[in-house]
Amino acid sequence: MNPAQKLRTTRLDALARAGRTSWAVLGLVALVLMGAAVASTLSGILIPLVVAALFGTVLQPLTQRLQRLGMPPALGAALGLLLTLATVCGLVAVLVWGFLAQIPQISEQLAAGWVKLESWASSQHLEVDVLERFRAALADAAPEAGMGVLSFLTRTAYGLVSLGAGSFFAMFFLFFVLKDGHLFPGWLAGVTGQDPAVVRRVDAHVRSSLYGYFRGTALTAVLTAPIFAVPLVVLRIPLVVPIMVVYFFLSFIPIAGAWITGVFAVLIAFGAGGPGAALIVAASLLVSNGTIQSAVSSWALGS
Repeated sequence: MNPAQKLRTTRLDALARAGRTSWAVLGLVALVLMGAAVASTLSGILIPLVVAALFGTVLQPLTQRLQRLGMPPALGAALGLLLTLATVCGLVAVLVWGFLAQIPQISEQLAAGWVKLESWASSQHLEVDVLERFRAALADAAPEAGMGVLSFLTRTAYGLVSLGAGSFFAMFFLFFVLKDGHLFPGWLAGVTGQDPAVVRRVDAHVRSSLYGYFRGTALTAVLTAPIFAVPLVVLRIPLVVPIMVVYFFLSFIPIAGAWITGVFAVLIAFGAGGPGAALIVAASLLVSNGTIQSAVSSWALGS
């Protein structure tokens, strides 16, 4: 084979390899897109199933203890289900009731804050007309905001229906996770053809890690709560107990839980004590959920 033929053969081989690689990449992209579409379609079932598995793993020691005391598995699972439902409903009620109770005070503080802002602008020889034009612009935008609120409420109604359906599936799955969760390792070993002893060890390690996370997070919340609670008591902020309940339970939700707690507590502090109290509460939350929480959680969570 002469050099020209060798070069042509090499180019053809390179082209063939590039073609196979391109088709493989396209196949991989199609597989990922198909998986994402399937996951999106089944999200209404998959998300409640994951939530039920997490709650079931945490509550299973309680149901197992009840079973060792002679209680039927179905009754123990039902009690665990009722405990979860009461906890979630109580937390939502605390959030909604606490916020709605403070709306009049928050509105008053916002109005008073606006008056103080205008007074400060006048004392600094600033253009108060700019603030008035800004307020007029807000008033003019109120009808559009109302339409936005109407659209939001429409989406919220659809979201509430989806939330209700997801909650029903989660409670349904949770009952069977609590009742028959101990059968899962043996079933998984039979389906996958793996050694049952190995599957049981992996299952035990996963459960131990989840127990450790929830136990360490609860301990961290208990130890850092006083840092957040002291300013609330000193400033005589109302609803201290509900705020601390929200602080404890939302500590189990990484990042988002702290933000929800912060908004809830700062708004109540603003309604009760004004901007200064809100600033102090926000600072105490940043301290308790910042470096101190990192130091405590590194010890509480361990490995």
